[in-house]
Amino acid sequence: MGEFFGSIYCWLEDFFGLELADYLWGLSSPEQQSNMYIGIGLSMLGISFLMVVTYYYVVNHPRLNNWWGWLIFAGVNAAINFVVGWQWVLKDYYDGLMVAKSATTGKMEDLHIYESDILAFGVTNMIDAILAFIFLSFILKWWSRNCPNAPF
Repeated sequence: MGEFFGSIYCWLEDFFGLELADYLWGLSSPEQQSNMYIGIGLSMLGISFLMVVTYYYVVNHPRLNNWWGWLIFAGVNAAINFVVGWQWVLKDYYDGLMVAKSATTGKMEDLHIYESDILAFGVTNMIDAILAFIFLSFILKWWSRNCPNAPF
């Protein structure tokens, strides 16, 4: 599961940085050795699934059976997933977990990960959430009573 989500997020690793990608894989820090892509990816997929189900089966209003109604829910999904991805990683940054042992001195030093990299990872999580929302929409929209034609 971690390989799957890691490969999806690493499509854009040039955007958020290789050091942060290695940290999320659990490769660069003795403080964090688990694959963080699993939790972040599952939350992104879960939130996207809940937003699709909310649009097509809970709200399910005829006035929203068009592209802009669908776009509202896609935008809310993107915003939520941006904040989740950004804050999930930012917590480790503020807790001081992004450190590695120096090869020359043997002391613990900060990784070269900056808040802008973490913000870029939030944008990456948002992009992946939009793709998941589109994919899940095409799978789940057919059984909706009022919105089976949205967005197309």
